[in-house]
Amino acid sequence: MRYDAEALKNFSIQIMCRCGLSREESEIFSDSLIRADLRGISSHGLTRLTAYARRVELGLVAGHVTPEITRDGGGVIAVDGKNGMGAYVGRWTMEACVRRAREQGGCFAAVAHGNHFGYAAYFTEYAARQGMLGLAIANGPPAMPPTGGKTPLLGTNPLAVSLPTGDPDHPLTLDMATSAVARGKVTLAKKNGQSIPLGWGVDSQGNPTTDPEAVLSGGAMLPMGGPKGYAISLIIDILCSCITGSASGQTMGSFYDFTRTQNSGYCFAALDLSRVADPEAWSQRVQVLLDSMRECPRQPGVEDIKIPGQPEQEKLERGLREGVSLSPAVEQELQALADRLHVPLPAPLGE
Repeated sequence: MRYDAEALKNFSIQIMCRCGLSREESEIFSDSLIRADLRGISSHGLTRLTAYARRVELGLVAGHVTPEITRDGGGVIAVDGKNGMGAYVGRWTMEACVRRAREQGGCFAAVAHGNHFGYAAYFTEYAARQGMLGLAIANGPPAMPPTGGKTPLLGTNPLAVSLPTGDPDHPLTLDMATSAVARGKVTLAKKNGQSIPLGWGVDSQGNPTTDPEAVLSGGAMLPMGGPKGYAISLIIDILCSCITGSASGQTMGSFYDFTRTQNSGYCFAALDLSRVADPEAWSQRVQVLLDSMRECPRQPGVEDIKIPGQPEQEKLERGLREGVSLSPAVEQELQALADRLHVPLPAPLGE
């Protein structure tokens, strides 16, 4: 069924305020959550709302938090996220990076004591809309082995980069897990009773599997591109744990472990490209290169060549027009959450 995006966002805001977040924290968190569903990244959307709400209710994620800059090097800062909601801490940090970048050209931030922050492009596209290059990386709990291993030691550690293109609504965005796919897609497949493609993960013995339960219960995700994904994930884990003092992939709490905090680390950056290139000339050069990608002779059966981030942007625009699609399993979870916290779930469109 499809639902109005704004109605779902307001529902999420009310849920998180009931659970213990401030209004501002709830609004930024809910905006990130709904935009994930709108972009077709359902693994990071409303399917996680019940778990987020439970973590706040249990005190595993702190509400009414103001992050703090603990070490200030001007263009390099350290931030204490104070165990706050990941999306809020991330947005606060990227806003700080953008302000610093306007003043001095660029800013790199290392964030400690964070939590799962949703989809990484939420932060980098904010920077791109300000005319800046945005970068975001984060480490996560153990889900992926080093190449050749079968014991998970690394997270699926996301990497996102966004560049302005001259059109604030259409930045050029790379947003990827360092595993073959985000682990949340395997979790969502299990919830929806679906199998997964070969190549996404292995079972506890290191054998390829199409069973999401086998991956999630003692198995492991596989690195994107074999040793390349492993190497990128390891570098992200080192940056996000060793610089910040946060947990590493081996010691971090799982998002679905309701007995302890996560203590994940992030690294964000914003660069003011106008310091090194005229914005109009930059936009023209970018568009020439992007047009050359679109106009490349296509393989048989290929209708068009898309720019990175374009499929998600097209889904977002469709979702804003037609509504957010939720699976029956997610609808059932949200209804249970609505009943428990006495917050009405919006009716599907057309009813």
